[in-house]
Amino acid sequence: MDIFFFWFWLLLIIFMIAAWPSWGYTHDRFPYRFGGQYRYYPSAGAGLLAALILVLFWLGIIAIAWPWVATAPAVVQ
Repeated sequence: MDIFFFWFWLLLIIFMIAAWPSWGYTHDRFPYRFGGQYRYYPSAGAGLLAALILVLFWLGIIAIAWPWVATAPAVVQ
């Protein structure tokens, strides 16, 4: 359970940093200038990209580790 909480908080912090909406140098640029929901599109895209990278990373770990942890099939005699 401790490992679960460790990864939960670590991933939550990574998502928060990736989806931070207040980048100062982009205040007068396209999505932020119009207000409304448009200003959250870049941060949502960054959060989704971070989630995609983490999912692909974990799928790669599973694909590499799966043959090493699988048990040998039972032999019927």
